[in-house]
Amino acid sequence: MNIILRQKILPAVTFSSTDEVLPVTEAILNGGLNVMEVPFRTGVAAAAVRIIRNKFPQMFVGAGTLLNPGQAIQAVDAGAQFGLAPGFNHSVCQEAINMEFPFIPGVMTPSEIELAAEMDFKILKFFPAAQLGGVGFLKALQEPYEQLNIQFIPMGGVSVKNMSEYLQLKNVISVGGSWLATRELIESKQYDRITALVKEALSITNRDGT
Repeated sequence: MNIILRQKILPAVTFSSTDEVLPVTEAILNGGLNVMEVPFRTGVAAAAVRIIRNKFPQMFVGAGTLLNPGQAIQAVDAGAQFGLAPGFNHSVCQEAINMEFPFIPGVMTPSEIELAAEMDFKILKFFPAAQLGGVGFLKALQEPYEQLNIQFIPMGGVSVKNMSEYLQLKNVISVGGSWLATRELIESKQYDRITALVKEALSITNRDGT
């Protein structure tokens, strides 16, 4: 996961049609980013993962919003290289462990962080970041949980305006969100704009040396 997240940006892209998959993925790659999450919120998510794996093998593809063990199995069958969830579901976590599927559960409380650490999950999704206190909350967690070597991916309210603040925290490995490829941009086929947003985000990580 450290290799997959080395660019420190994880765009979440929700597809409503398989026709959207290739041009959007290509736009992200053209921006210089080779990792993305496909949330399993629509019926085409599994097909989208398969298409990306087949057509763009250089792209690391994760399956997001995995809410039950069946979805985790479906994601693995589709070729997803890692998975994420918005919350901490013990059954989903255990299924991921059983399949040796790299998985990032979501947390929003210290208790959930400790439960996840007990199952040996070292990278956790912090969601919804903005509503939970954002940078301030994560900063407060640094010292109490330093001994666990936990790292977070804040998602929810993260944008090009505040991503640098998050990435400056030593317990943040990457930031994520949908702002790089919104539904509006996808539906209006503004692929050049998606590429430009990816380049802008990567320029911030390069500028800050994060």
